[in-house]
Amino acid sequence: MLGGEICLWISERFAFDLPILLGMSTTYRFADLVEQGHDEYSIRTQVRSGELSSVRHGGYALDLDPDSPEARHRALIRTTVPLLNDDAVLSHCSAALLWGLPVPRRLLTKVHVTYDRPGGGHVRTWTHTHSSALPSLAIAEVEGLRITSLARTAVDTARLCSNQEALQIVDAAWRMLDTPTDLAAACEMAGRRHGIRAARWALAHADPRSESPGESLSRYWMIMGKIPTPTLQLEILDPGGNFVARADFAWEEYRVLGEFDGRIKYASSLNGQPLAEVVMREKERENRLRALGWWVYRWTWDDLRHGQRFAADLRRFLDESPFRRTR
Repeated sequence: MLGGEICLWISERFAFDLPILLGMSTTYRFADLVEQGHDEYSIRTQVRSGELSSVRHGGYALDLDPDSPEARHRALIRTTVPLLNDDAVLSHCSAALLWGLPVPRRLLTKVHVTYDRPGGGHVRTWTHTHSSALPSLAIAEVEGLRITSLARTAVDTARLCSNQEALQIVDAAWRMLDTPTDLAAACEMAGRRHGIRAARWALAHADPRSESPGESLSRYWMIMGKIPTPTLQLEILDPGGNFVARADFAWEEYRVLGEFDGRIKYASSLNGQPLAEVVMREKERENRLRALGWWVYRWTWDDLRHGQRFAADLRRFLDESPFRRTR
C-alpha cells in the first residue's frame, strides 16, 4: 500500500467526470428474499455456493465482484440505507464513492452517514455516524440517495486521509467543480475539526489539471522532493503547428516531458487494441518528441510505491537532460 493506497488507482476512470453508479449488483435484504419464497436454509445454501454474497447481517448481493471493495461498499450502502433514519445523509467516503472520487480502500468497511445535529456521533459494526451542521447547500441527491455535496464530501473525506490521499481527492473534486470556491468554503465550515490540516494542505496544493489519481500522487512526491513545478497537460506542436502530443508534465527549461503510465501493461490488448501496436505507437510518438528537442521520462505505479526514490530519480533525469536550456 502507498501509505494508504487509493482504491481505484489502477483504473484511470477518475480522469472522467462521471459519478460512479450503484447499480453494479442487485442487493436484497433478508425480508426481500423471504418474500420471494426463500427460507433461511436456502439463503445460507446460496451464500455458501457463492450465488449470493453476504455484505452485512441481513443484507445480500447478487453478482457481487468478490475482488472489489468498491462494489461491496456500494452493496453495503444499498442494504444499510433502508435501516437509517429519514434524515440520514450519506457522507465522507460513502458519498465520495458515489461522486466518483478516489477513496482509500481501508475506509470502505463502514457506511458513513451524517446527521444535522450538534453531537452524538458513533461507530457501529456497519456504520460510522457523524454529527455536524448540514445546511441545504451541503446536501445533494445521487441515484435517489441523499448525500453530501461534492465539495463537502471531498473535504470530509480528505479529513480522514493522509496528505497524499487528500491531494488526489481534492484534485478530482476541483476538476469536477471547475472552481475551488466551494472547496474553500467547505474547509472554512469545517473549522478546526479533526483532520482539517490534510484537507487544507491538499487544497493549497491542488491542481484540477491532474487528470488521474496517479498524476496527483506523482505531484505529491514532486512537491515533497522539491522538484521544480511542472506545467501540466502541455500540448506539443511540430514546426508546422500540427499536434504531436499532450504531456502529463512538462519542464520546459529542462526540455523534459513527464509521462505517468497508469495503464495495465500485462494484457494482450489495451482498449481493444493489440498491445504491440500500442507500444509501437508510443515509441513512434516518443521519437517525434525527441526530434523536436524533448526528452521523455516515464514512470508507473511501481515507481510511485517508492516515492522518495522516484523524486530523486526524476531530479537526476532533469539535471542530466541533454536538451536542457542553459542560461
